[in-house]
Amino acid sequence: MKNQADLIKRLDPYWKMEAGNAVILPLVMLCLSGGSMGWLSAVALLPMTLLLVIGAVYWRAKVRQLKDRSYDIGPVLSKIGGLRLPVLFMTVIAAIAAIASWLIAGLAISTADRICASIAAALAVLEHINYYHRQLQHFDNVSDFKRLIAGKGFRVSQMARDLRTHGIRY
Repeated sequence: MKNQADLIKRLDPYWKMEAGNAVILPLVMLCLSGGSMGWLSAVALLPMTLLLVIGAVYWRAKVRQLKDRSYDIGPVLSKIGGLRLPVLFMTVIAAIAAIASWLIAGLAISTADRICASIAAALAVLEHINYYHRQLQHFDNVSDFKRLIAGKGFRVSQMARDLRTHGIRY
């Protein structure tokens, strides 16, 4: 990044994108399934949506911190850190339920329910990793993409670094 203004310009859309996805993805799944979603999809959509909201809240706070050095991001990070285990538990349950639905007849109300739950559970797992552990997203920053291609692996996510910097155990 050339300067802080460029960084803010790059990061500012993140929170809007995550918040939009928290609304749009469940609606798209509902429409594409023809409304044939049951408890299975609900169990998987919950952690996926919650993680997208966590992402939106984090990126909004991060941009605010970059714009105003006096802004204390600590309380936001504390809440986000406190949600890690509950949302991880929900994500694991969603993944197990989605897998089980393909193995045990009658767990899903339809094939669409099974597919929606599987997609939502997979997205929840990926979002959890992307926020609380390793940055999986490398398509929007040339230096991140070059790092990945060079075989240097996935770097620790920005949110995980911020949680550690603020001494928040998660």
